[in-house]
Amino acid sequence: MGKSSHHVKQRTLKRGGTSAGKPVPHSRSLGITPHDQMQPHQLKAVWESFPDSLIACDRNQKIVRINAAACKLFEVASQAQCQGKDYKQFLKHYIHSGEPLPSVASGQWLMYLALAGKAGASPPEQTLLLDLPSGRKITVTVRSFPVIDQEHGTEEIVFVFQERTAISHLQRVHESMLDLLTAIEQIPEQMDYTLPEETFLLSPPVLFVAQQVVDVIRSVLDCHRVNMLALGHRTGHLYFVAGSGYTAAQEQYWRDIGGYFHGSEVLDDVAFARLGAHQEVVLAINQLHTIERLGKQLPFPASLYPVSPGSETILLLPLFLEQQWVGVLMVVKASSEGAYTPEEIALVKAVTAQTMLLIEGIHCFYAQEEKQKKALAQREVSRLAGDFLTLATHELRTPLTRVLGNLQLAQRRLQTYKGQLAPPCAQLNEPIAHVQQPLAAASQSAQLQQQMINDLIDDARIQTHMLALSLNPEDLLTLLREVVAGQQHAAPEHTIVLDAPPLEQGVPILADAERIKHVLTTYLTNALTYSPPGQPVLVQLRIAEALARVSVHNEGSGIAREELDHIWERFYRAKGSAVQHELDLSFGLALYLCRVFIERHEGSVGVESAPGQGATFWFTLPIIPSPGA
Repeated sequence: MGKSSHHVKQRTLKRGGTSAGKPVPHSRSLGITPHDQMQPHQLKAVWESFPDSLIACDRNQKIVRINAAACKLFEVASQAQCQGKDYKQFLKHYIHSGEPLPSVASGQWLMYLALAGKAGASPPEQTLLLDLPSGRKITVTVRSFPVIDQEHGTEEIVFVFQERTAISHLQRVHESMLDLLTAIEQIPEQMDYTLPEETFLLSPPVLFVAQQVVDVIRSVLDCHRVNMLALGHRTGHLYFVAGSGYTAAQEQYWRDIGGYFHGSEVLDDVAFARLGAHQEVVLAINQLHTIERLGKQLPFPASLYPVSPGSETILLLPLFLEQQWVGVLMVVKASSEGAYTPEEIALVKAVTAQTMLLIEGIHCFYAQEEKQKKALAQREVSRLAGDFLTLATHELRTPLTRVLGNLQLAQRRLQTYKGQLAPPCAQLNEPIAHVQQPLAAASQSAQLQQQMINDLIDDARIQTHMLALSLNPEDLLTLLREVVAGQQHAAPEHTIVLDAPPLEQGVPILADAERIKHVLTTYLTNALTYSPPGQPVLVQLRIAEALARVSVHNEGSGIAREELDHIWERFYRAKGSAVQHELDLSFGLALYLCRVFIERHEGSVGVESAPGQGATFWFTLPIIPSPGA
């Protein structure tokens, strides 16, 4: 202002004018006294210490000076960066799009100077929304006052900026809460989506609500930035969910690095453990570790504008969904605003808790939708399975039964014709044998196809919960002897040894005889297939308490350890097992069906084997008390 004091005439803006030349309480005076009471250094001190933001311009609207409060408000380092700049151009960088620039026309300028000291001379206040370099958006009111220095013949106008802290803050909170409520109302409209594999927080309805939530938290705390990150349930990597206070470039940066870093790479072990224990973490931005391989700016998370170490403080809160740690909420504010108060932390905790309840509700809604879809799919599968059963029963099995019947009829007639030759004619025996061999092969193939179809039908019934058992009192020993005799007759080149205790009353069980005989036949067929020539197949029956245990052992090459846990699975075939017949195409259902049949009889199955030591397949069945026992 120069070495001599200035004679200043100033007006105080009043919504209703002034009274008796005194400032109205609603207005605030610039606090500059006449020159005979204030020295230059005093004027400078008042200017710098004035709580409101001041910008002084000359009559050409070039900035002459700004005070410390204005430097802080507009986030400039010093007044030297602004001096000499055009006032409109300076403000243009901050004004929200569509907002008119506050200024004074040349005609009004002279009028204000002429009317300095008159009531109502200053223009009415103007409300502006400023976009600051840090990403913050603030609402300010602007007033202008003419200032005349008669001693030096200078004329200036001072613009006073006041941040509407309380009213604008509550207004932003209110608007954000309305946005959140609107988002909640629109959730059902957002439910037609595919669930992301990595984390539920990346699903469209959660993204939609999360954006409103971070906006609410930022409005409530009036902080720099808020973002929500999701933890991938398979990798633990962090993904960007939503953010508030970021520019488009900064938000895109977060999306680009999503899924490429782990939380433990950014935080130390103590902080990471606290989050996993459902506790908050407060730290300075320079306490975050840098991940060099991401190739981004420092420190991490890299902002797209410079941030000096210690200039910002971060609050991290873990997000839990159904007792699972699924994400992190990050709140960033300027360190100059002080530490996070217990009330602020409690408030953010309350908002995040409510948010996770809402997200859990979305998750349950999705689960219910998924359950309904699965039920619909199950009904469709049941319908298709029913169609398959009809096809397999009528279109496949019925014609095959006729073919098999005709083959067996031809075999019987040929055998009868052969027996009627008396005495046996050598000339006819050889042609008859040539005919019997293809008939026998065709009959065997037809039986294998019939077994394949029966297995597929049984599997379809199991998958659609349509398998029915005809349970009746049976004698397990009798069933066992029947199957052994049948298999011995079918494979006379092998020896089957039945080891069973002499039981007069047999082994009473409640069973579907055909299903149990199917299991016994499968066990014996498998043993005979892999048993070396000349080595007997041993069938044992043992009684222990109320259980009957049947085992079938062969001296084959055995089964590898890694195969034992899988041979009972559906469609599983052991590695290296060859198809024993060109039409044996049961697709690995045989042992799976054995397991299901025995389990439906409240029994269990198992196998004991080692490479080179053969294999023993066994099953158990509960014994029922015999009548009169």
